[in-house]
Amino acid sequence: MDSGDVIPGLNEDWTFAGAKPFEWMAGFMTSFLAANIVDKPAAWMPVLVMIWIGTTLALAFLRKKFPDEERGVRNLVMVNCGFEPPGIPAPSKLQPLWSGAPIKEVRKECLYAQLGLEELRNRPSQDARRPGRT
Repeated sequence: MDSGDVIPGLNEDWTFAGAKPFEWMAGFMTSFLAANIVDKPAAWMPVLVMIWIGTTLALAFLRKKFPDEERGVRNLVMVNCGFEPPGIPAPSKLQPLWSGAPIKEVRKECLYAQLGLEELRNRPSQDARRPGRT
């Protein structure tokens, strides 16, 4: 335990097997939808239970992959559907004009290279040129 100012896990939701109630209901509804497809649901019950538990644990695993949990899953789904997530700048996947990935070399015919901005960017800073500075 720490000094008592912060109690770890104090505001966490209730979970069963690491999954929240919403994830259990989503797994149940997936199993329910699968039961409507088959002829005799009673004969397929072991498969339906595996679908229920598998979907539930998969949703819990996906939620835990993100530090902000549900918000991270929401943002992932929205980006994959082509929508900008609310409250954050649009990811590079949704912006065709620029990317968050660095480029290895600037093309010579682009305006950036023609203006000589590469030399300006690679120039040492003024603090590094002053004697006595570390």
